[in-house]
Amino acid sequence: MTGLALLLHEGAPLAPHDVWSAWSREPGVLLGLAATAVMYGVGGRRRSRRAGHRRGVRRREAAAFWAGWVLLAVALISPLHQMGGALVWAHMAQHELLMVVAAPLLVVGRPVLVSLWALDARRRRLAGAWLARLRPLSRQLGRLEVAWLLHTVAILAWHTPALYGRTVESELIHSLQHASFLGAALLFWWSVLVEARPRARHGGAILSLFTTMIYTGGLGALLTVADRPWYPVYGAAAPLWGLTPIEDQQLAGLIMWVPAGLSYLFAALWLVTVWLRDSEGRVVRRERLRAAALAGPMLLLLALAGCESRPAMSAADAARLTGGDPEHGRAAFRRFGCGACHTVDGVPGADGLVGPPLDGIGARVYVAGVLINTPEHLSRWIESPREVDSLTAMPDLGVSAAESRDIAAFLYTRR
Repeated sequence: MTGLALLLHEGAPLAPHDVWSAWSREPGVLLGLAATAVMYGVGGRRRSRRAGHRRGVRRREAAAFWAGWVLLAVALISPLHQMGGALVWAHMAQHELLMVVAAPLLVVGRPVLVSLWALDARRRRLAGAWLARLRPLSRQLGRLEVAWLLHTVAILAWHTPALYGRTVESELIHSLQHASFLGAALLFWWSVLVEARPRARHGGAILSLFTTMIYTGGLGALLTVADRPWYPVYGAAAPLWGLTPIEDQQLAGLIMWVPAGLSYLFAALWLVTVWLRDSEGRVVRRERLRAAALAGPMLLLLALAGCESRPAMSAADAARLTGGDPEHGRAAFRRFGCGACHTVDGVPGADGLVGPPLDGIGARVYVAGVLINTPEHLSRWIESPREVDSLTAMPDLGVSAAESRDIAAFLYTRR
């Protein structure tokens, strides 16, 4: 997010009487925070306007993003950052804000797709194509074992006395530490909160959180019970704050041990509830059985179409099947900007690569991989995708029930 040039400790160690004047004005950090806020704010407003009476961005996701953004700003530009140059516990608190509070909130906020809407249609398509090319790499990095390993290496390596001490002496090394902490944490939380669910790896996500809680808690405990300071470079500044160097380190260890460990525990408990909810599949199976029964007429029609060597439905068949108007659906498809994310032959500008191509959708068994392909389900998905799948990247654009039927009719006519 803001890993351009993270704030550095500079000058003499901060004294208590100067704490409230010690706000950072590092240009790289301020510009990074401002850019992310503007992109998200503009993108969110554009999506909301496109959605009409519905909100383009879910409230809980927007709340999570802005909470994460504020905490990121607190960690990087508030006096806490300058205090980190004087006190081990302040430095540790800053790191935990970045890794176990701000990072998961930003992940839950899903800011990338919202921020893309701050771009014009052409640049949004280019960005979507670029992201599509990076998707194979992101899938590999988002695997639980890969993200866990990178996160573990970042935490354990940077907390060795040699490297941790160098962050106070070198601005470049300190920047690298913060960038790696935030980047690895975003990847870690993405793997357990987003990527694990569609892959049905709830148990692996819980294990990832549990093991992270164990080794970070163990490291915090070692800092707490150590009989000598691990980071002597902090020794001269601690007395200014009424602490001995060992007391300063003990506070840092407690911060890493208890509140940070509880964050991983609470996240694991939340995943358990999601796992239990998802395991109640009997309702879903019954719905799919009913949907399969409803799909009979449509599948028969498709089979007849195949026997007649017709790769797509006629406009009349699609209208009769969906209750919509294919021509009105074509216009609605363009009006709602669906082509910015999807490719459809014969529609000008419909060459987006963010979502899958929509040609030949009538021959598919499932809609979005979660619903049996029936006219009712396709219309429901177009109208309210996030009611069907809360983790989908497809936004609610405020499509009415009639418009969703029109768009469904239009899609069923595509080859």
